[in-house]
Amino acid sequence: MTDGRRCTRAATEVDHIKGKHDHRDQNLQALCEWHHRRKSSAEGNAQRRRFSNRRPPEQHPGLL
Repeated sequence: MTDGRRCTRAATEVDHIKGKHDHRDQNLQALCEWHHRRKSSAEGNAQRRRFSNRRPPEQHPGLL
């Protein structure tokens, strides 16, 4: 939760805090299903924004 309170739902999922290939205990946290889905979705969206397939905008031919 972003308001400083803890989630009261049962933690049923294990989440990698950073780096999905680091399985040390320090990099794992227990989350409820809702918070785990929310965090994973945000991470996936951020990754997609970082690697966009868009071409750079072309300059208008009249301005060359």
